[in-house]
Amino acid sequence: MMDLVCVVADKQIRAALSGLLERPRALGIRPITKEILLHPEHDPGCFHNPALILRGYRQAAEHALILLDHDWDGVPTTSGAALESRIDEKLGSAGMADWAAPVVIDPELEAWVFGASPHVAEALGWAGPGSLRETLEQRGFWKPDALKPANPKAALEYVLGRTGKGRSASLFRRLAQRAGTRSCRDRAFRRLRNLLRIWFPPDSSGKGKGMAGGSSSRSGALPLDEINAASAREKSIRQGRRSGSAHMDSRRNGRRADTSQTSMGAPGERLSSIRC
Repeated sequence: MMDLVCVVADKQIRAALSGLLERPRALGIRPITKEILLHPEHDPGCFHNPALILRGYRQAAEHALILLDHDWDGVPTTSGAALESRIDEKLGSAGMADWAAPVVIDPELEAWVFGASPHVAEALGWAGPGSLRETLEQRGFWKPDALKPANPKAALEYVLGRTGKGRSASLFRRLAQRAGTRSCRDRAFRRLRNLLRIWFPPDSSGKGKGMAGGSSSRSGALPLDEINAASAREKSIRQGRRSGSAHMDSRRNGRRADTSQTSMGAPGERLSSIRC
């Protein structure tokens, strides 16, 4: 059985997540095996039918993750956290509440690009004049007291236009492989990191130390008491979210399960995936 199966909305998110999961010690988790699936219906599909794709993996993976942007046409909520609650309800009605969890990036993946790590400017090819942050502030993309640009996508497009780099999946993978993780204060990123630490705490036996792509021990293991506290908070939140959908009829859930299995078939069918 693999450790984690992920359903993501686009190739850029898939590349970024793959790069992050190659750095278990930087995330404070043990090394894991995983498969990352690209949803054919992108962000709307990840929201409307999260259980449809995952059902075939219920017995094949220890946990499942759904990762998508909040910025798409027709999004039914005003925040990423609210959209996560809606997806949690769908997962709960499908019997996946304790197995799968959503992470919604608000507004979109570019929000994870800009941080305090010096590797970001290097990966983007920024050579000045001036620092990347100073230039974006001068151009009005980034307010001095803000954690990130108000419109991360526009800011990234400006930088790439100056450096001549393309907005490719490989760029996001490089950023995820090199950028710092401890200083990131983005809500969705912290939720992702906490979920991974709860599901896959560091191996106390020391296995996996010194792996290629790993970082120093300073950026790694989360203390056990923090893992337990984060686990308790997450369980409380998810139980509260599930209570709102407890009245759903179990017969309807059964019909959904039958439909899901016949629609999607075996794991990996009709999906673009990478397995590690």
